[in-house]
Amino acid sequence: MEQKTRGAQTRQRILDAAMAEFSSKGYEGASLNAACAENGFSKGVVYHHFKDKNELYLLCVQRCFNAVTERLKEAAARLSGTAEERLRSYFDARLRFFTQNPLYLGVFAGAAFRPPAELAAEVEARRKEFDRLNLSVLTSLLEGKKLRIGLSPSIIAEDLKMYMDYLDMRLCGALHQGASTEQVMLDYEERYHRQIGILLHGVFGE
Repeated sequence: MEQKTRGAQTRQRILDAAMAEFSSKGYEGASLNAACAENGFSKGVVYHHFKDKNELYLLCVQRCFNAVTERLKEAAARLSGTAEERLRSYFDARLRFFTQNPLYLGVFAGAAFRPPAELAAEVEARRKEFDRLNLSVLTSLLEGKKLRIGLSPSIIAEDLKMYMDYLDMRLCGALHQGASTEQVMLDYEERYHRQIGILLHGVFGE
């Protein structure tokens, strides 16, 4: 039992190190050698627990999307008020999660915008529940609203989802530039709120 516990702890340490490596350097720039050297374990230990770099990356991606999806499910269950107020609260929950968990943000941004070509389908599969939740929440905000001709809740929700991914990528860049988490959060919260108003009032009909 003690050996199994030590093995589980080692596996977790490797995953934590891989998360930091992929978050800061992306998939292409990440090096298992560097992660091993910085955290005091050998490549042999890594390959004892994991098949290769691809497996580690996909586990980090899964961990990231599982964590943010659970947080957003909790936020979605508490949404109330107008469509704009609910969307603002949902954006805020996403922003707060990533500012509190910047390692997840780095992995998220890489998976959303720069997934390795050979793993793109695997990455897509691991973010399905996250995307399904976003589309469900965003679509529900638009139901019953009078929209401009040619627009539908599902089309607008898809565009809003892409926009949120883009803002998260910008947020990742701001955090990596060394600004304080608190200042970045304040700046981006203001930007999120401003853009929510522009986006919503640009799609509702008169």
